[in-house]
Amino acid sequence: MEIKSKFLFKGRLKLNTAMHIGGGKVNLTHTDSPIVRTVTGIPYIPGSSFKGVFRSTVEKIVAVIPYLSTCQLIEDNTNCPSANQKNFIDEKNKKKWNEKSLANELEKCLCDTCKLFGSPFTASKIIFNDLTVCEWAGVTRIQDGVVIDRDSERAVDKLKYDFEVIDAYSVFDFNILLENPTQKDIFLACTGLNEFLSGFGYIGGFKSRGLGNCQIHELKVYTLDLQDENTKIEKLKKYLSGSKLEEKMDVISDAEKFVKEQINLFLSNIEKGVQNC
Repeated sequence: MEIKSKFLFKGRLKLNTAMHIGGGKVNLTHTDSPIVRTVTGIPYIPGSSFKGVFRSTVEKIVAVIPYLSTCQLIEDNTNCPSANQKNFIDEKNKKKWNEKSLANELEKCLCDTCKLFGSPFTASKIIFNDLTVCEWAGVTRIQDGVVIDRDSERAVDKLKYDFEVIDAYSVFDFNILLENPTQKDIFLACTGLNEFLSGFGYIGGFKSRGLGNCQIHELKVYTLDLQDENTKIEKLKKYLSGSKLEEKMDVISDAEKFVKEQINLFLSNIEKGVQNC
C-alpha cells in the first residue's frame, strides 16, 4: 500500500512505581523471575509489551463509545473475524473469495481496534518500537512475594518467591508510528496516549500490587501528509532528502494540545450523530 500519511509519536515513559516485565530464566540475576534485558544486560521494555497494554487501554474505552466497535479478541456476540477465526475461515473457503473480495469482507467485518492494531488477517497500522532506558539507577532490586491461599487468606507455607524490578523514576524512550490512519485511527491512538499522559497507564506484571504505573512526558508529534496533490512533491522531496526527523516531517508545536483536539473533534462528531466520523 502506498504511503499517504504518517504520524510519529515520540516521548519518554517515566515509571511512577517500580516495574517488572519478566525475561525468562536465561539471566545472570539470581531470582525466580528476572526482568527482560538486552544482550548487554540493560533493562528495556519490549515494544510488544507496550503495544499490548496500549491496545487493552484503548479497547476498554472504545467499548463504551457509540459507533465504535471492539471485539477485545473475545468471542462474545461479535462478528469480528479475529474473535471468530474458524467461522470466518470456513466462510472464506466456502465462498472462495479472491484477495479483493477478502479485503472488502474484512473491511466490513473487522472491529475498529483490530483494523488499527492488527488481527490474524490484517497487518497493524500502528508500530511500537522497543523502549530503551535512558535514565535509571544502574541497578535493579529483588522483591519478595508469597503465595496466598484465597480461602484462608493466609500465606501458603514454603511457597515464597522473589522477582526482580527496575525502580520507580526510571525513564524509557518510546516511538509509535501510525501509517495511513483514518480519522478514527488517529482518535484511537490519541485516546491511548491521553491515558498515559494522564498517569493512568500500567505496564508489566504485578499491577494489582501497584507495580508498573507509568506516565508519558515530553511528547512530540511529527506528521507527513502526501494526500494534497498541490504539496505532495514538495513534502516528498523533504521527506526523502532529510536526514533528521525535523527535516523529514512537519512538527506539531503543541503535542498534548493536538491529542486533546483530536479526541474532542471525534467525540463532537459522535454527539452530532455522524457515524462515519
